[in-house]
Amino acid sequence: MGAISFTLAFLARHHFSDALASLPLLTFFLAVLITSFAGGWQPAAAVVAASVAAASYFGLPSPGTTRVYTWPRDLVALAFFVIIAATQIALVHRLTKALARLEWKRAQIEAMRANEHLMFSELQHRVANGIQLVASLLSLEATRVETTEDAIAVLDDAVTRLSVIATIHRRLHDPALGEAGFEKALETLTRDILSAAGRQSVAVTVQAPRLAISPAEATTLSMIVAEAVTNTIKHAFAGRASGRIHIRFDVNAAGHRRLTVEDDGPGFAALPDVEDGDSLGLLVMSSMAQRLGGSLEFGNAPTGGATVTVAMPPMEAGTNGRQAV
Repeated sequence: MGAISFTLAFLARHHFSDALASLPLLTFFLAVLITSFAGGWQPAAAVVAASVAAASYFGLPSPGTTRVYTWPRDLVALAFFVIIAATQIALVHRLTKALARLEWKRAQIEAMRANEHLMFSELQHRVANGIQLVASLLSLEATRVETTEDAIAVLDDAVTRLSVIATIHRRLHDPALGEAGFEKALETLTRDILSAAGRQSVAVTVQAPRLAISPAEATTLSMIVAEAVTNTIKHAFAGRASGRIHIRFDVNAAGHRRLTVEDDGPGFAALPDVEDGDSLGLLVMSSMAQRLGGSLEFGNAPTGGATVTVAMPPMEAGTNGRQAV
């Protein structure tokens, strides 16, 4: 563009040499301006140098004559041309940089808008999942209502479980726990439940390496852990000042993921309603496991305590929303 602009300016200067005798550098201003917009200050500076050389040889003081510049006519004309051309280049350079910054800002704003839209969609999805979870819990609780006393007890349990759900959401979305991952979130949640029950002396160990799960899965698994810990407090630690809870989340070679909650209590043999599947806590955990596409398994550990295990299918490759937590 600089070469074309200079050539056209030179031809125009040559063609209108008589008319431009008193303004020998006029046509080259346009060449400098166009080159500045098209290619930046460096090509434009080259056009300035070429314009001075061409105008000096062919237009000052007269075509083809020995270079004897007159003062002030020729030298002032050259000086003004260089100054004005340099000013043009500087202004165009600043203008193009400002336009580039505006374009960069616009791209940033568009990216932020797209990210906000994605976050809003994710928020809507999580709210819908939370409402569905609450509805499922209330439906399970409703099956226990036969008398007024049952209704009061069901409402109390519902309030407790809703409070647990709120705690789970708060823990999973706490920025301070974001880097620590799912393991730290489970440990903090478990200790919160034990502290609320006055069981700070219970030892808690959690093994949950960073595995690819979605936020919805993390919420549901946390709900199962909270339910299992609550049942452990009621039954395994009844009449005991201390105890142990071990939580493990891992994946086998086939990709199947398993969450296990184990205690050191008397085991399920001490709970008559477990064999018949009448325990509300187990019903809640079983329902949550089905939401994950898995199943709930319960039994006694070799050491005698109770174990609750959620068996989950392998993670689907390329599933959106999955992340290592």
